[in-house]
Amino acid sequence: MKNLFTSLAVLWLCLAVSSSFAQTSKGAFLLGGSLGFSSGHTNTTYNYPAISRKEKQSAIGVDPNVSYFVIDHLSVGVVTPFMYRWYKTEGVDQKTTYTSYSVGPLIRYYFHLGNQWAIFPEASYSYGWTVTKGYSYLSGDIVPVTYRGNTRNLQGGLGLVYFLNPNIGVEGKFRYQSMRDTYNRTDVGLDHTDNNAFDFTIGLQVYLFRNTQ
Repeated sequence: MKNLFTSLAVLWLCLAVSSSFAQTSKGAFLLGGSLGFSSGHTNTTYNYPAISRKEKQSAIGVDPNVSYFVIDHLSVGVVTPFMYRWYKTEGVDQKTTYTSYSVGPLIRYYFHLGNQWAIFPEASYSYGWTVTKGYSYLSGDIVPVTYRGNTRNLQGGLGLVYFLNPNIGVEGKFRYQSMRDTYNRTDVGLDHTDNNAFDFTIGLQVYLFRNTQ
C-alpha cells in the first residue's frame, strides 16, 4: 500500500510539472502585453546651428505582443510598442509631448523555477513613426512646431513570471531601452533625438497550447 501511494504521488507530480510546462512547450501561442513607466534624460541634436540640448523626460509605454513557441521554452513573435512621453528643456518653461508607434520582432526564452515560476531573458527591435509637438527656439522666438519622423527602438531585459493557472501568467520585467528618433525638419535644423533608459514593466500574458490528449 505504501508503494502504491508513493507511485501515485510521483505520477501526480509528473502530471503537474508536465501541465505547468505546457505553457511554454512547442506549438503554444503567447498573447499579451506589458505596461511601463520610465524617467531620465534625452539629448536632442540640431544640424544648424550645431547644438545639442539636454532634456528631462518621463514616459509611459504599452507593448502588446503575440508570439509562437518554435521549440520548447523559446518563443518568437511580434511586438508593437506604443509610447507617450513628455519632457522639458533645462532652463525653459515649456512642455513638449511625444508619441511613437512601432512594430518589430521579439524573442524570449523561459527557464522554469518549479511548477509556477519562470525567468526569461527577452530582446526586441522595432521600427516605426513618431510625432513630437513642441517649440522652436532657434529663431530667437518661442514658436509652436510639430516634428514628424521615424523611430528605432531596441529593448533587452530579464523578467519573472508567475503562472496563476495553465493559461495565465503575471510577469514583471526589468529592461533597458535604446531609442533613436530621426527627423527631417530642415527649417528648424532638427536632426535626431536619443533616448536611453532603464525601466520596470508589469504585464499579463495568455498562453494557448495544444491539447495533446
